Amino acid sequence: MSINENKIKGEITKRWDYSSQRYDTYHGHGVKSDEEAAAWKALFRQVIPGENLNVLDVGCGTGEMSRILADMGHKVTGIDLSEKMLSVAKSKSLRGIEFRIGDAENPPFNEGKFDAVVTRHVLWTLPNPEKALKSWRKVLKPGGKVVVIDCLWDDGRLETHLKRKIGEVMIRIVEKNDISKDSYTAEVNAILPNAKGVSLDKTRKYMEKAGLKDVRSIGLDDLVRIQKKHMPLRYKIAYKYEYYVVYGLK
Repeated sequence: MSINENKIKGEITKRWDYSSQRYDTYHGHGVKSDEEAAAWKALFRQVIPGENLNVLDVGCGTGEMSRILADMGHKVTGIDLSEKMLSVAKSKSLRGIEFRIGDAENPPFNEGKFDAVVTRHVLWTLPNPEKALKSWRKVLKPGGKVVVIDCLWDDGRLETHLKRKIGEVMIRIVEKNDISKDSYTAEVNAILPNAKGVSLDKTRKYMEKAGLKDVRSIGLDDLVRIQKKHMPLRYKIAYKYEYYVVYGLK
C-alpha cells in the first residue's frame, strides 16, 4: 500500500467535501421528484418493515436517504466523514435525525444499538468493505438488518466510457461544471477494491462473509426508470447501471 490508511481516508473525505457543493443537484443522488421519494419509501417498507425503527444511515452524505427514512417515522442517525456533506444535511432542518461525524468502516456506536443499518452508494467507496460489513452487523440488534444500495458504475465497456464522456461534456457546457473533478485521485482508485463500483454478486458475498443471514436482493430497474423520467438528457445518456439493494439479517 503506497499511502497509509489515514491518508486514504483524508483523500476520500476531500473528494466528498468538494462534491458536497453540488451533490443534491446530481440526478441519481439527490431525490428529484415526489414519485422517486415514494419509490424509495416503498422499497424501505419492503426491506425493513416496521414502525419507529432506530436506523443508522452510514455515509449519509447530504441526508437524502435519512430524510426519506425520517419521513416514514423512523429515528435516524446519519454518519459521514465529510463535515461539508453533513453541513448540507443539517441545513435541511430535518426532524428526527441526528447527524454526526463517523467512519463508515468503524461506526462510533455500541454493539446492538440499531434495528437497521442502511447505506447508499457507499460500499464501493470503502478501502475495507469486509471490515465495514462486520462493523455494521455488530451495531445491529439481534434480528436487525443491513441494507446495502449500490451499483456497478463502470462495466469497462467502450460504449459505457463514451456515453459517460458525452454526458460529462454536456454537463460542463450546460451547468459550467466539470464533474470529472468529483473523481478520486488515481492513487486512491488504485487502492480501492471496488473503484468502478461493486456488483450485486460481490456485495452478497461480502454480506455472507460478514455473517449476515438470509441475504436477499432486489433489482432497482423500476426506480431507475422513475429517476430517468425526471432526468435531463445530459444525465440520462449514461444512466444505465446494475442498480440493486442487498439486505440480510443479524
